[in-house]
Amino acid sequence: MLSGEFSLAGDRRDTVFYPFTFAGQDSGSIVNNKERPHVRIVTVLAALLLFLTACQNDPDPTGIGLIPDTDIIGALDFDSQRDSSASRSAVYPFEMTHGTADIISVGEAEGYTSRALMRWIYFPAGYAAGGRIVSATIRLHSLPYHLGDASAPFRLEAREITSFWNSYTFTNTDWADLKYEATPAGIFEGTFGDNDSIDIPIDSALVRTWLINSSVDSNITKNYGVMLQAPTGGVRSFYSLDASSLVRPQLTVIIELDGVLDTLAGESADDTYLVTGAMREDAQRIVLQGGTSVRGKLYFDLSAIPPASIVNFAQLYLTKDPDLSTANYRGADTVLVYESVDSTDNVLNSSGVFSREVESSPGVYIADGILITRAVQKWVNHKDNYGFILVAMNENTDLDRLALYGADAPEDKRPRLVVTYTTKP
Repeated sequence: MLSGEFSLAGDRRDTVFYPFTFAGQDSGSIVNNKERPHVRIVTVLAALLLFLTACQNDPDPTGIGLIPDTDIIGALDFDSQRDSSASRSAVYPFEMTHGTADIISVGEAEGYTSRALMRWIYFPAGYAAGGRIVSATIRLHSLPYHLGDASAPFRLEAREITSFWNSYTFTNTDWADLKYEATPAGIFEGTFGDNDSIDIPIDSALVRTWLINSSVDSNITKNYGVMLQAPTGGVRSFYSLDASSLVRPQLTVIIELDGVLDTLAGESADDTYLVTGAMREDAQRIVLQGGTSVRGKLYFDLSAIPPASIVNFAQLYLTKDPDLSTANYRGADTVLVYESVDSTDNVLNSSGVFSREVESSPGVYIADGILITRAVQKWVNHKDNYGFILVAMNENTDLDRLALYGADAPEDKRPRLVVTYTTKP
């Protein structure tokens, strides 16, 4: 059996392992290839597929994973918990952009403030200066995720943005430079349910400006859109412009021209959202945070493993603190584990590993596989050991915490690394 790996496209670069199996026959069952020509074709195709598959995998001089654990003679094991190995853990904020998120959150609750930016650049031609704008509304479709009391009245304000922004580069550090009007150009106030929709009426003068800018190529980029914020009613979530066309935000303009009503829709839309809030640094915990994007760092001292040993397998165990974790959105139920490749900028390897929960021990996660084993092999070979980076699932969209016990927690809950290895004779 061969194993392969690939990286999923998207903001998270996660590695999945899958098997290839080839059905075979006893050679004695083939009497005459001339009588059964399809056998030769199948054999050639299977051999070609085997060759191509093998070529896609990175060469591995250590032989990692080639020998099953149970077949290794004289194998040794390292257990960071049993061997009292030194370890360290910490958290750090990560400057993340949310331009590709399919959820936007707006509001204030539990120490968080979340605001969204939204714009439509183009409109159908021929309506720039003529006609009377009867109405203009932005429709948002809600999701069942929130912070605070979802039944409380929700006040959502849309303010005109007057400076340039880019959803793919905009981060929390850019808020100070963003310019917008103090007076709202539209307000929604009321209650709504999960999987509902709300309409925000937008000032017709502002919409007229967007129509005019859309008709002049040099002014198209001046359609900066609106900032959405909600000072009361908690934090509510909505589908973003990256969601399905059935639920993404819509700007609808009804205009009267020569006594005829026409309906216009904004085109080439763009949006993002950002959350601010204090980073939690709880004692004995690694608190991963979605939305504000707080990640974890974890380091193990592997000097107890003799240099040049061959690492056959490595497993990382992490334990969740359910009392400090939250599930206001989907609830992070797994951790993405990456190898850190530098000591200062927290650059992670391009591929990571999904952890899985141990069925017999709820709240305990295991991360293993070829990427974890390769990282440990490098560190055993005395190459730079910058440890692991831990990322919460859905950190780009969900305002949830995933709290893990840290390196200074009680011994039975702290992170644990178990390594099976052999030494050279």
